[in-house]
Amino acid sequence: MNRQINDAVRKVSEEARRYEFYKNALIFTDKENKKHVVKTNKNNILQIYNYLNSRGFNYLPNLEYCTEDTYVYEFKEDIKTPSEQKMSDLIKLDALLHNKTVYYKDISLDEVKEIYENLSKKIDDTYKYYDDFISLIEEDVYYSPSGYMLARNCSMIFSCLGFCRHELEDWYLIMQNKTKKRVVLLHNNLDPTHVIRGHDNVLISFDNAKRDIPIYDFINLYKKMYDKYDFNELYKEYKKIFPLLEEERKLMFIILFIPDKVSFSKNEMKSTIEVSKLCNYLVTTDKLFMENEAKNTKEQDNEVNK
Repeated sequence: MNRQINDAVRKVSEEARRYEFYKNALIFTDKENKKHVVKTNKNNILQIYNYLNSRGFNYLPNLEYCTEDTYVYEFKEDIKTPSEQKMSDLIKLDALLHNKTVYYKDISLDEVKEIYENLSKKIDDTYKYYDDFISLIEEDVYYSPSGYMLARNCSMIFSCLGFCRHELEDWYLIMQNKTKKRVVLLHNNLDPTHVIRGHDNVLISFDNAKRDIPIYDFINLYKKMYDKYDFNELYKEYKKIFPLLEEERKLMFIILFIPDKVSFSKNEMKSTIEVSKLCNYLVTTDKLFMENEAKNTKEQDNEVNK
């Protein structure tokens, strides 16, 4: 235990009876059997707490001590809850976080062009990566299981990339006429374990928090856990609290639909599993897009009829 953490413990309690280490945090119990969490201060936590409290986002643990190096907050026991319920709570808290911290910021055409060019390059690089792989696979007399699976599903991969190109052009046309973008405080480390359920739910682990457009919290969470939860419902819950703008929604699905580059190895089973995961990811993302696009189209038709 380094000196800064030891000093933080002593500031909160004269006597610590028990220490537990959990990931990048230290949990200690004082002489009154109350627990406290000590973490390294990497992101000016006091400033973040003050800002969130000033914006009316009070779903935070009680901050007990804070310096430039460390901070301590009150430990709360987590009520045992089904994982699906915790994910629902997490997405609602994140949407509320965005709702409470949103503001408009100037955006230049140069910034728009940079985003456009970076995504365009990523789409082209990904297309070439898989096109080259398919060409190599087709030269084989006998396909490996991973090669066969990739060849069978290459049309889906290229279709997704074609969709990304089309949507990116639409996004660029929209953004050429925009002078502002919406910025929020992103939690930037969403995970069900970062929701502590109790009388009042709290959101912890703001160590990576940053300001940016609102789509990245959902993107990062989805890419980590798309196969474990029903993100169609989670996305609907998010939009009820913080609806995305058209350009935000387009950019989010462009980023989601660009496939990761599968790393093939000498272990054929591992390579086949990775290709299977890629296919599952694209099918799941397509369902997320289609369900929400159908709803948006219906709402637009209703507005026209009105």
